Amino acid sequence: MKKIAILTIALASAVGLFAQHNEEITIEGSYRPKVNKVDKILLTPDTPEQSFTMPDAKSKVLDIDHRFRLNLDKLSPLAYNNKKGLGDGTENNFLMAAFGSRISPCFLYKHNSKLGKNFGLSVGVKHYSSWLDIKKYAPSGFMNNAVEVGVTHSDFFGLQLGGKVYYKNDLYHYYGVQKAEWPWDQISLVHGAPRQVYNTFGTHWDLVSTTMRIGDFVHDVGLDYHYMSGEVGDGREHHFAMDYDLGYVDSWWGKKEHPQKVGVDVGLQYGYSDLLEQRGYNRLYAKVNPYFEMNGNFYRLHLGFGVDAASRFNTWRGIFRIYPDLKGNLFVLNNALEFYAGLNGGRKWIGYSELVGENPFVSNQLKMEVTTVKLAFEGGVRTNIMNTVDVHVGVRYRNTENDYFFSQRITPSYNGMTQDRPYNSFDVIYDDSRLVTVLGDVRCLIMDNLTVDAGFAYNKCDPATEEHAWYRPTTQGNLNVNYQFNEELSFDASFLYQGGRWAKTGATTTSPSVTLKLGDAYDLGLGANYKLREHLSVFMKVDNLLHRKYQYYLDYPVTGIEAFAGIKMAF
Repeated sequence: MKKIAILTIALASAVGLFAQHNEEITIEGSYRPKVNKVDKILLTPDTPEQSFTMPDAKSKVLDIDHRFRLNLDKLSPLAYNNKKGLGDGTENNFLMAAFGSRISPCFLYKHNSKLGKNFGLSVGVKHYSSWLDIKKYAPSGFMNNAVEVGVTHSDFFGLQLGGKVYYKNDLYHYYGVQKAEWPWDQISLVHGAPRQVYNTFGTHWDLVSTTMRIGDFVHDVGLDYHYMSGEVGDGREHHFAMDYDLGYVDSWWGKKEHPQKVGVDVGLQYGYSDLLEQRGYNRLYAKVNPYFEMNGNFYRLHLGFGVDAASRFNTWRGIFRIYPDLKGNLFVLNNALEFYAGLNGGRKWIGYSELVGENPFVSNQLKMEVTTVKLAFEGGVRTNIMNTVDVHVGVRYRNTENDYFFSQRITPSYNGMTQDRPYNSFDVIYDDSRLVTVLGDVRCLIMDNLTVDAGFAYNKCDPATEEHAWYRPTTQGNLNVNYQFNEELSFDASFLYQGGRWAKTGATTTSPSVTLKLGDAYDLGLGANYKLREHLSVFMKVDNLLHRKYQYYLDYPVTGIEAFAGIKMAF
């Protein structure tokens, strides 16, 4: 399921600057027709992709996924674009090793291979950490490790099979306050410091039909499971999800090359949380989504509705809720201009792993609530001008029940046990909200060797009870420039901006909560890549060149400027 709220500033080759909240919408990049469910009627499905796909060798700046980590320090050089880079694309292995100015090693290895006519294997290993103290703040650091093994089989009893098994270990250690601001001595501060360790084991599998011919039933089955444990307070979560899409393709009218499809998407989720607030808490979610799809030379149409139900605190809440599932696309001017619009909604569970993924210092004294999108609308226009300029303008509206926001908690104790929750952790506040987003982006190919991407979004989020939509930006923008000087040397520059963010401190027994407006965030990055030979290149990059110590979460600032250098090999 998609997150209820998302606004991610997307760069052509970067994951993003900040941990975006889901209610906000992705600023989409250049106009590129996508293969959706309707298109798949006419196409033979691709073999399921390996999750550790072989990257291009070109490294770009501002490539950190801040949605999950305390990578506000902007340390990782792990980003690649789709341009031709190292090697000729036939290599089975890719290796990158880099080192940053804050004692920040980074290592990435990926392997893809064919073990038979129909069988493929992928392996990935990643390490990324920072150990140098942050000036003006107490010692801090973080470490992210990941291992993943994936397989594909293109003829598994007439179906295509793809799956992976993965393990992640993430450590975050950051005091977030100056020592002088605390009345405790150093020993007490260390004891209650917000040091978090998360271990996650999971697996994902897809099984899809290999053909979609007229008169055929088509299948798409997805299975997910993960187990996550948190060190502080012994927080744990099991989560299982199953989704089965069954469709029937036929040509009831019109040309045979444009058949229709009728189908139903059925989903089931089970979760078990064991947190300080909810010990032994089970939850269930179920949905049924019938739909009808058709397409033509200049249109695509998806008509359906959904019925779902979710349990809350071991009891069913609201039993059944019906929501629309409508989407249409209209193509004119020889497919150079696209208009699109859609309506949808539905429930989703806010799980422990999702909250930790957005804010690793969230408290372990949580309540897992059901979030419901009562109604969501999206519409916009995409166009391509002379194959050199792509433009997208859109608007989004979302009415959400039990949306979630973060609020700083000052007091550390829980039932008199200080060690059970860290200092300066964050509570989760649930509130109804209405969000309107206006967004636009453009990509320009100025010359054969110079591209410019720019995006902007304005968000107006109005919570029903809370004074502000805590930590969500009102305005966001990005600019990314790539210049290919010659066959060996290229340069990149990125500039990101977020403004209009508010924070809220928790109340104590002696003082009320305090509302603060966070400073605007500006982030400039520069990078260079040089190919030494066909299968070997070196790169350098500098992040946060303006040395801005902006705060994404209150009292957790970024560390300022950082330089990186490393090598990349394909073999």
